Amino acid sequence: MIRKCALTLGALLLASGCGSGSSHDRASTEGSPSADVSAPASDTAPETADIGSSSPDPTPTTQEPAEETTAEESATSDAPDSWSGSDTTEDDDRSTAGGSRDCGSLAGSGTFTDPLQLGVVDDLVTARDCAPLTSGAPFNVRYFSFTLSGTPGANAHAGASFALTQDALGPVYPAIVQPNGWVLKNSLGSGYWTGTDPDFTGRYQEISDLAPGTYILRTEKLDSPLHSLSTPSYDVVVDAGGS
Repeated sequence: MIRKCALTLGALLLASGCGSGSSHDRASTEGSPSADVSAPASDTAPETADIGSSSPDPTPTTQEPAEETTAEESATSDAPDSWSGSDTTEDDDRSTAGGSRDCGSLAGSGTFTDPLQLGVVDDLVTARDCAPLTSGAPFNVRYFSFTLSGTPGANAHAGASFALTQDALGPVYPAIVQPNGWVLKNSLGSGYWTGTDPDFTGRYQEISDLAPGTYILRTEKLDSPLHSLSTPSYDVVVDAGGS
């Protein structure tokens, strides 16, 4: 009887031990979804890397100013084409040097960028019967281009010869200008008259101190319209030899 009770008690103890082991296994199984929750976090990591890969997109924006700068530089390099002293010299070389010529036969329009061409001046050059200058821009100014091939003589001069009349009392004033626009000898700051006041016969600038090269002779009317509406017609004179 005692042996049967001992066997029954052992069986009960063994059965209770098996029940406790099965409850631990369920607890481990229920904890497994926590690993499933952490799994999506690893999936989001590549998405962060993809956002960072879009950073090179602004690069084309930084290249656009470079193209604009190139365009501005080309425009700047084209600007000197509005006036080129070397082109004028080539035109001068084709002109007949020396002597007397009609003003209307000279090449050019008489503007600063397209002056009337007197050519290479080695001695005395005269452009006869240039049209009167009248009040009001741009009719009160006319430009001539000449080239000194060598060092001018001691009495070298350039200017305008004219004969004032009652209808044309305004003298013609000459100035010497470089092709780049720099005024070397101003109309009023320098120069001298021929004839006597009020019967002046011309006004000139000394050019004996000029180096060989191309220059612009600017002829202009400075008197107010109240004094005279126009100058008389005039001759342009450039004398490199001092005759």
